[in-house]
Amino acid sequence: MSDAAATSDALLACAVEAARRAGAHACSNLHRRAEHVARTAHDVKLALDHECQREIERTIKRHFPDHAILGEEGNSDGDAAGWLWVVDPLDGTVNFSHGIPYWCHSIAVQHNGETRAAAVYAPIFDELFTATAEGPALCNGETIRVSETPSLREALLLTGLEKNFDQYSDSLDVARAVASSAQKMRLLGAAALDLCQVACGRADGFYESGLNVWDVAAADLICRRAGATTRTIAQLAPHKRRYIATNGRIDAELLALLGRYPSWMSGS
Repeated sequence: MSDAAATSDALLACAVEAARRAGAHACSNLHRRAEHVARTAHDVKLALDHECQREIERTIKRHFPDHAILGEEGNSDGDAAGWLWVVDPLDGTVNFSHGIPYWCHSIAVQHNGETRAAAVYAPIFDELFTATAEGPALCNGETIRVSETPSLREALLLTGLEKNFDQYSDSLDVARAVASSAQKMRLLGAAALDLCQVACGRADGFYESGLNVWDVAAADLICRRAGATTRTIAQLAPHKRRYIATNGRIDAELLALLGRYPSWMSGS
């Protein structure tokens, strides 16, 4: 497809096709869920991470051969000015490797840094979250909206822990403070899917101390089109950030709570 044909609908259709193809590949290979290529203290890298990225890349390149791709499992160059696909081929890899069904595929396409279309697909639940920059956030084609929970003490918050969380005491201090202030805090293990829970009102907010751009690019647009307030708190590295998303109603309270930890807020 030519660059001129890169309408939001065409971009979204490509993202959805790529996510579904990755999902089909992952689901047909669930028996290989423990086939790893690398392992660290708090993470695992699976052969299926790489295979799902190849499925996604093939789909994108078939429709938009000149677009560049930034993925967790490697990059693909392109020369179409300003177009970049941001891909997490299997978000929630540790969950996947243990047989926990909470994992997804996350695909966003950006033009000059602005996300134009996004898809997050959770195959086991058969839930497809989508949005374009001009349209509403959807789950399986139905419009979704954030919750109306009015206060932090009534809120369910989702979070995650970066791989080297044990090296940073402020991350644990912040987690303790948030857990003490909210109704409940949950750590489910797939940031893109967590953000989609905020978008559809099942959770009221999300924060994480260290997220890569491919963890958040697609779900951030879905959240914003569903009415969420999202923000990068601190830029930690070129592709890494501290980030929060809320239903908007608890945003000021959560920011005030996090503000008690200046080193966390600054990323220092």
